[in-house]
Amino acid sequence: MDNIFKRWISSPVINAIGRRRMTRRFSDSPIIVGGCARTGTSLLVSIFSAHPRIFAIPTETGVFSNWKLRPGSTSDNPFYIPQRPDRIHRYVISHAIPKTTTRWCEKTPSNVRHIEKILRYFNGAVKFIHIIRDARDVLTSRHPENPGEYWVSPERWINDTRAGLAFQDHPCILTIKYESLVHNHEETLRRICDFLEEPFDDSFLNWFENSNVRKNRAWFHPLKKLHNQSVEKWKKPEHADRLAEIMGNQAIINLMKQLDYIQN
Repeated sequence: MDNIFKRWISSPVINAIGRRRMTRRFSDSPIIVGGCARTGTSLLVSIFSAHPRIFAIPTETGVFSNWKLRPGSTSDNPFYIPQRPDRIHRYVISHAIPKTTTRWCEKTPSNVRHIEKILRYFNGAVKFIHIIRDARDVLTSRHPENPGEYWVSPERWINDTRAGLAFQDHPCILTIKYESLVHNHEETLRRICDFLEEPFDDSFLNWFENSNVRKNRAWFHPLKKLHNQSVEKWKKPEHADRLAEIMGNQAIINLMKQLDYIQN
């Protein structure tokens, strides 16, 4: 009964109210963030939340990772729509939207697997940011809730990275590296602002002090400033066996060479 009520009554009402509010409050194209887990997608949302013109949704809604065929769509020309847009609309309805904001931002790592559907759904009026990180750091990252386990499988890093790179030349897609955020912080933030056609100001540069997203289930600790210790953690002796597995995977090696993480 609850599912029937949600599907036919509450969700349609929430969607109608949410769409109306978003149309009134947001005049610019949304920002969608995706990438393999442990690449810095949560960090990007924290950074975006510091920009006065961006309304960042701090939770992973999964809206753009789950799709269904639009009623009336044909197999010859399928058009997919999100199954649960109400998850974003509920957040927009239940939270105050600063008057300075002109666009919203959502991140779910698996968004990177659905770029084609996202682009078509928004008719190109969307900005997608794909973040990449050295496979060795991603694949030696421990799970916060299960510290004895590695979080990401080699296959996931390969598949998610390839999925994003397939669209790297699209004008609505920006591909950045986690390492660039750390080592070339201001330059990378300016590049993001240029891509978004947003002004670059001190509040964005000093994102750590201005961020509204300071906790995430993907982190061991509350939000921290960027630091070099987050890069090349794979060199720790405790990861020797895992590193041997990584470096023995030719698909990973080929991708890391393509991305200039290792030399040919």
